[in-house]
Amino acid sequence: MNLNKSSSNILIHILNGHTSASSIAEQLDGTDIRSIQRGIQRLVELSLIERLGATNNPSYKPNFAQILEAKIPAKLFDDETRPISNYRFNLIDWLNDCKPEQIEKMFKSNLSLELDISNKITAKELEHLTVELSWKSSALEGNSYTLLDTKLLLTEGVRAKNRTDFETQMILNHKDAIVFVIENPELFNQKIEFKSVVELHRIIGFNLGIESGVREKIVRISASNYGPLAEPQQIREQANKILSIISKVQAPYPKALLALSLMPYLQTFEDGNKRTGRILANALLISSVGRGFTLRKVDARKLAIAYLSFYEFSSVHSLDSILSAELNQ
Repeated sequence: MNLNKSSSNILIHILNGHTSASSIAEQLDGTDIRSIQRGIQRLVELSLIERLGATNNPSYKPNFAQILEAKIPAKLFDDETRPISNYRFNLIDWLNDCKPEQIEKMFKSNLSLELDISNKITAKELEHLTVELSWKSSALEGNSYTLLDTKLLLTEGVRAKNRTDFETQMILNHKDAIVFVIENPELFNQKIEFKSVVELHRIIGFNLGIESGVREKIVRISASNYGPLAEPQQIREQANKILSIISKVQAPYPKALLALSLMPYLQTFEDGNKRTGRILANALLISSVGRGFTLRKVDARKLAIAYLSFYEFSSVHSLDSILSAELNQ
């Protein structure tokens, strides 16, 4: 049994804090209450929500342990009428309350990534990572540099013809961010400070017209019905909580997966959030196991749907699969 359109819409409303069939009915104007009850029952059978209280007037809450690893059908994102998804304070609070070993068990990969800060990335591996990550991460943002163009720019200093200064700068910024990570491993193998993430973002956005620091503008995410937080103070408070969650986890893989998903989710900055999340996830792996990931062969649509699955349904399953496959190569 999988999520369908009806049950997925109900799940979003429950994730948004509507905990009874009657309150969900108010959000789904015109939907028969029996249809809502059937959708709720489907979610209960899928273990995505839990029933609470009296049987004649129950309430429901998300079962985040199951939701985080739920498979979200890609076709659900073709429906432009799906509900708006709010920022989930309840998810962040739940993760914050989890013990590190609980999180590590949930996101346990089949990889043999043992924490070993003495395991350093080699010069050859670093060059490979820098070129491919700089190219792919920039390409995901619409940069037209080819992989060969990127290699020539970063290893030979040859700027590609018919490419804009903006595109060139974006590639160079990725290299500089990786240099920052290599030169400051202590910032990423202990408690992660907000100022370290701000510095990563500053480097990523250098000379690209991106304001540094916590954003003060409302942002929208293309092709998504997710609405990030708007208040700078709330964003800052949630950034601290998210970094605390990431920092308390010791196992390298779940630590990187949390960074890859949670940093873009918060949308701390006015732009460059996914790039910053990718660099931070790499920083955590480089500083703990001496390796990173590039996403070179990942299809852009597949990655976009993986991010949407987390933004709107709180499922990290697709991002988990992508990262695991990357590190298994």
